[in-house]
Amino acid sequence: MILTCLEIIQDYGLRSIGLGERVLPKTDITICHQATLIGSGMLWNIYFGVLALILGFFFAILLSLGRRSDHQIVSYLCDTFILIFRGTPLFIQFFFAYFLFLSLKKAFPVFDPFTSAWLGALIILFFNTSAYSANIFYGALVAIPRGEIDASDSFGMSNWQKFRSIEFRQMLRLAWHILMRQYLCFMLPH
Repeated sequence: MILTCLEIIQDYGLRSIGLGERVLPKTDITICHQATLIGSGMLWNIYFGVLALILGFFFAILLSLGRRSDHQIVSYLCDTFILIFRGTPLFIQFFFAYFLFLSLKKAFPVFDPFTSAWLGALIILFFNTSAYSANIFYGALVAIPRGEIDASDSFGMSNWQKFRSIEFRQMLRLAWHILMRQYLCFMLPH
């Protein structure tokens, strides 16, 4: 029985998220079958990309603040994290993380879910995105005019008020266009 392309899309279009046929077609595979199956797999890529970007955005802010911190240990740890995840290829990070999670699973069974492909990939994409975004945010924090920081000190603002009212807004304003360019390049094929 030959299915029309619309029927194929209805049967296999959302297969990757658990809707529709679970069994792959065995015979009479057409271009429409191939395009639909590849397209349904791309739904996972979009899901991982969006989730990594959203969660990575907030972690990147923390990393950039930690990198700028006066505490040398915190600054060193954040700087090392950024250096490792920006300095190694993403493909290699996937392999190292998988073998790390396998080793941890042997010692601690609680790490068993991390050896599944989707969770391990999501964690590595999250860390990688965070590292690249943290570098952008750090550059924006350093670029904030010193006069604005001094003015907030003269008003007697606490560190939290200064960050929330001045530094965070200026950081986003300065980093937004660069960050959006990075996110679009991350999501779009080259």
